[in-house]
Amino acid sequence: MGRANPFFLFLGSVFFVLLGSEALLLLGLKTQFFIWEFKIDLKPAVLGVICYFFNRKFQIGFNFAKIGILSWNWLINLLSFFSPFGLLALLIVAGISFKTIAYQGVENSATFLLATFIDIPATFFFSLTTVLLEEIVFRGFVFDAISKKENFILASFLTSGLWALMSISDVFQMHNSSFGSILLGFLNLMSIGFVCSALLLFSKSIWSSFSFRVGFMVFSTALLCGNQDETNSFFVANLSSFSSNGILFSLFNFAFSAILLKLHKNREKAAILK
Repeated sequence: MGRANPFFLFLGSVFFVLLGSEALLLLGLKTQFFIWEFKIDLKPAVLGVICYFFNRKFQIGFNFAKIGILSWNWLINLLSFFSPFGLLALLIVAGISFKTIAYQGVENSATFLLATFIDIPATFFFSLTTVLLEEIVFRGFVFDAISKKENFILASFLTSGLWALMSISDVFQMHNSSFGSILLGFLNLMSIGFVCSALLLFSKSIWSSFSFRVGFMVFSTALLCGNQDETNSFFVANLSSFSSNGILFSLFNFAFSAILLKLHKNREKAAILK
């Protein structure tokens, strides 16, 4: 197979799936639906099927054991889950220092915290058919295929760009979405993708990137929502750049992924010296 064939083939597949989902929406058909409490998103599901045939035809070498789907490290997953809390805490401290983030509290704080805590296992469970599926497709399959030929930066950039392209399509359906907000949203998704790729590389398990994304879903909602219209969080940002999907949080994500990559390289060097 050519040097970048997996990427370009999958790029075409992403555009095909996006155009297909937009066509269904124009016909009044949803690409997301619920089976009981399970949210099913047709886009990553279709891409997952395409990945299966890619693997069969081009012998890319994908298997579930390779991405650690059968292993679960409690410590790494707990750290991955709570790492968005630490990143948001840094953002909140910076925002308060510059008077761009203020504490607003929530009604019935104790009840809100208890509900958030109880919802954590449910969020993990009901994200298996959405978040985990996306991580398997984009980080487990696409990132792994590209990283065999390219370095981490380029492989993660291409993978994160594809994932952001698929995810950002929902923004175009929102009212009052400007070019700037779409661009910042795309950058935010890219930064999350970099962290997820670094976590997969560091832990050798797709569960760590899955835990990071679930943690981000939980803590961004409780601490600092990305949408200024959402007020059910303890803190509110007066400037969009200090929100949970603003440029500052994206920079924190890129820095976090760089730290993870450095730790991974140091561990590899130590293993070689042994």
